[in-house]
Amino acid sequence: MSLLSVQNVSKNFGSLKVTNNLSFDLKEGEAIGILGPNGAGKTTLFNLVSGDITPDSGDILLNGKSILSLSPAQRCIEGFGRTYQIPHPFEGMSVFENVLVGAVFGNNYSEKQAEELALYVLEETGLINKAEALAGTLSLLERKRLELAKAMATQPKILLLDEIAGGLTEHEVHELIELIQKIRKKGVSIIWIEHIVHALLSVVDRLIAINFGEMLIEGDPQMVMNSPEVKEVYMGIDA
Repeated sequence: MSLLSVQNVSKNFGSLKVTNNLSFDLKEGEAIGILGPNGAGKTTLFNLVSGDITPDSGDILLNGKSILSLSPAQRCIEGFGRTYQIPHPFEGMSVFENVLVGAVFGNNYSEKQAEELALYVLEETGLINKAEALAGTLSLLERKRLELAKAMATQPKILLLDEIAGGLTEHEVHELIELIQKIRKKGVSIIWIEHIVHALLSVVDRLIAINFGEMLIEGDPQMVMNSPEVKEVYMGIDA
């Protein structure tokens, strides 16, 4: 049984069809990359999985059970963690307090347990030395690390990464890749939307290319990148 199964999911905004009969499965411990041009429906897909919006048709299953009736908060407790393309930390709160929010609301923990988890996650994400700093003072890379830390504090089974490498220098991208690989080794399943292709190729087992909300091709990362469909639609090469 797949950990996550997206089954024939469609979503329209008025006359605009942003997701069209999209289906894929995610196995436990697997990492999937999703790529496509701007407007392809990638972030809408994440919003559907996380519960921020509801599909017009289709179903989304976690361990074989539909989660369509669950709120975003309930899905978080069930095992979904998410980062956002543009980090929005609680800037007036410390880094530790930001992560503590995830530890408290993503788990049925006591205050002491949540504090211990928050400190552990800060250590794992390389932010322990910034624990008392205000989140609004962080660099972009540190904000990206904080996005990961907040998500990991909920102890997710599935981590949704939305262009988390965007805006970083090449050196910073490599630092982030190392952190994501570290998270993978802990058994967390990952779905990663990203335009920085070499970052995806360093982490994922499988690539899915979509365009106009539809599946273009799915499979081995190098096979997908070398496919005529991706070269034409995503890379702008007439194949």
